[in-house]
Amino acid sequence: MRLCRRRHFTLLELAIAVVILMGLSLALFGYARSVSQNWAKILQEKNRFQELLALDRVIDAALSHAVPFTWKSDQASREDEKFPFLVAQPNFLRLAYLHDLHDPVEGALRFGEFRVQEEKLYFTYSDRPFYQWEDLGGRDQTVLLAEGVSHLVFSYLDWSDDQEDEWEDRWLWLEEWETEDSQRMDLPLAIRMTVVWTNGRQETWMRRTMGNAYRERFGKWNPLEEDKR
Repeated sequence: MRLCRRRHFTLLELAIAVVILMGLSLALFGYARSVSQNWAKILQEKNRFQELLALDRVIDAALSHAVPFTWKSDQASREDEKFPFLVAQPNFLRLAYLHDLHDPVEGALRFGEFRVQEEKLYFTYSDRPFYQWEDLGGRDQTVLLAEGVSHLVFSYLDWSDDQEDEWEDRWLWLEEWETEDSQRMDLPLAIRMTVVWTNGRQETWMRRTMGNAYRERFGKWNPLEEDKR
């Protein structure tokens, strides 16, 4: 009877097997790590997109429905002395805008402002106009729109009164919209709002205010003094 002799692996074969196993393990580890990193990026982009969608809804509701609103100051010397509810500065905006009528007591107007505090972007609004927020008696509400915000940048579209210029060349982007000094009661044709994040990223929204079109204005238009010719 013939006996079969068992063949043992050589040291070289064992070394090759170990190298192949290590290679497969490294490949699987790299693949799993890549999948994990890509998934983390997808979740990060998803969260950022959801944040931008929520931000877009508020910006669109306020800027696209902005309307002129004038009221009389308690310190006014004349009965007909009024001023607009509008504070439009390079890094701050307070305005009046139309809102869906849910309650006849609240009405269809909202008065709100965008502000950044401690790297957080807030939108505070009320159904009543105000001089100071503490005058509202608790009728104001504040919504946190985004975190990690460095600052805001606003610019406002005006129209030159110089009729010698071509029609399409008469638009003017302003850093602020004067109301008290110039006694303007109208709104900018459009408002551009840029959110600057702490990581350097920027997103910009531009909305045409309500009732303003290529040749139409909502409210009485008074051009700037330097544009009157």
